[in-house]
Amino acid sequence: MIRRRLRTLPLVLLLVAASGCGLADLALGGGTVTMPSESMEPTIKMGTTLSYRRTSAYVPHVGDIVLYRTPEGWPGTTAGEGRVGRVIGLPGGTVRCCDAEGRLELDGKPLDEPYVAAPPASAPAFDVKVPDGRLWIMNDNRHVALDSRAYQDAPGGGTIRVADVRGVVDLPAR
Repeated sequence: MIRRRLRTLPLVLLLVAASGCGLADLALGGGTVTMPSESMEPTIKMGTTLSYRRTSAYVPHVGDIVLYRTPEGWPGTTAGEGRVGRVIGLPGGTVRCCDAEGRLELDGKPLDEPYVAAPPASAPAFDVKVPDGRLWIMNDNRHVALDSRAYQDAPGGGTIRVADVRGVVDLPAR
């Protein structure tokens, strides 16, 4: 019993030492990414370094900020490159813009979005049924962002596969 504990001691010491260097997150399935644009402002400023937790079996929730792989066929993008966006539509759900007050509707109910840079929730109107296994992604700075709305004519109708979510972003402390 004591020998077994002594064998794991070097691993524990390595993880403790790595935590001081920022390597523990990488060892435990996390990472960092720098926000490359103003598409998530005001929530995340351009140039902010973000930590994310990797996920191999992501269970989506409306409002999650995720790092995802750009789908094949999105014009002007490189398939597989990492992007940051907010989960809005879940598999099988309906996302519509906009109600009389300029809010998104999820499955017929208005969505409260205090994080949106400026109303309305979207300039172009849309009504989307999210396919099973896919997500509708939007960014917070809707008037400049290229998110699911911009790729509705691409394969997948602007949605991304749940399996293409690489991690969930941990927002920096304010």
